[in-house]
Amino acid sequence: MDLDPKPVTITFTGRAARTAPMTWGQRSIYASIRWLGDDAWYFNLTRVVEAPPGTREDQACAALAALLARHEGLRSSFHETDDDWVQRVRAEGATTVHVTSADPSDAPEVAHALAARLAQHTFRHDDELPVRFGLVVAGPRSGQGDDEHAGTQVTHVVVAVSHLAADGWAADLLKRDVERLLDGSAEAPPQWQPVDQARHELAGPGAARGDAALAYWSRTLEAIPHAPFPPAEADGKPDRFVKLGISSRALAVAATVVAGRCGVSTGTVLLTASVVVLGRLIGQDRVALELIASNRLDERSRGLVAPLAENALFVVDLAGADDFRTAARRTFAAGLSAYRHAQYDPQARDRLVAQARERHGGGTGLGSFFNDMRIGRDWAVDVDAYGSLDAVRALTAQTTTSFVGSWDRQDATWFVSVDDADGTCGLYLMADTELVPRHRVEELLREMESVVVEAVAG
Repeated sequence: MDLDPKPVTITFTGRAARTAPMTWGQRSIYASIRWLGDDAWYFNLTRVVEAPPGTREDQACAALAALLARHEGLRSSFHETDDDWVQRVRAEGATTVHVTSADPSDAPEVAHALAARLAQHTFRHDDELPVRFGLVVAGPRSGQGDDEHAGTQVTHVVVAVSHLAADGWAADLLKRDVERLLDGSAEAPPQWQPVDQARHELAGPGAARGDAALAYWSRTLEAIPHAPFPPAEADGKPDRFVKLGISSRALAVAATVVAGRCGVSTGTVLLTASVVVLGRLIGQDRVALELIASNRLDERSRGLVAPLAENALFVVDLAGADDFRTAARRTFAAGLSAYRHAQYDPQARDRLVAQARERHGGGTGLGSFFNDMRIGRDWAVDVDAYGSLDAVRALTAQTTTSFVGSWDRQDATWFVSVDDADGTCGLYLMADTELVPRHRVEELLREMESVVVEAVAG
């Protein structure tokens, strides 16, 4: 698609410039960004906002300038000094908005294409804002002047943000803020900003919570099965890491039914299915995963635009769990403990992992992940419409498979993720094909679906 966006400059002014160490959440994702190098665009997030009818280009640009003023993390640069990794907040500055035109009927497709284009390059975090903006306007737009097209009607606002400035939760906050800034319903800016979070983590209750989490990691690392997969080499063959997904109405319905019956969340049901299938694959009852914990535990963290997510160390033993209800309850208890201990200095955690690896001859049993990206959302499914196991089984005929992507390098051997769309469950598996042959990736996804569907029988 030939977008040919035109640049428009906007300026922003926020509170005073500030400097602080990176937060734990920033450090966690920054380590992965450094490791991937030029391929770190993989982590970028996008959000597309449909503008209210009648939104002018100058109004949309003003909303984006206000967004930068509201959230210090969006106007920060990130640096490696001799002493530490730091964030530096800019008090004021300017950035470019990329404006492209489209016929109204094509505008949604163009907006998503523009989002993908803005996200396809790795951010230069030491001298570039960690966010890029785009607008889709109705009808033709020519010329380069910033003022010439101030009255042009905007159909969509596009945000592409570095994972160093936002995780999935924070990206949703940005989308909400853009919507409210456009319609005039925005509340006062949040007072708690990434610099405040960083200082909270350095001392007092924040530091104490981190110490407790590290103590949990130290204990639990000794309890996990070691090296279920051989360690992945950094330089694999081209397209070695493959990600496939299934879109399954059956899984959404079955997970909802089983969750209600077992007294757990649908996320726990899907985590249990992942554990069961991974355990079968590696031939072990005890399974270790790193869960992606959102760490949005109170009002101020729930309003913070920054990456707070970290890995939660999860270990469950399903020996003797002869039915899904038992497995789900064990998974719930283990997950609760893991999520309680998911806020810590990731560099200190890395030192603990390195020590465990040395004690155990190079293996730690880590490298497998689970991430429920729905962030509290659930499927709106009418479970009463599927009153029997056969009815749910019949839905599996509608399940579709998609190829998501492939990469030469990843820092995981097994990564299950969950998303939702229109009453279906999006279940994804990224796997190292040196360890899990490509044809098995789809089979394993279907096996997870089957585990949950068959659990409907009780």
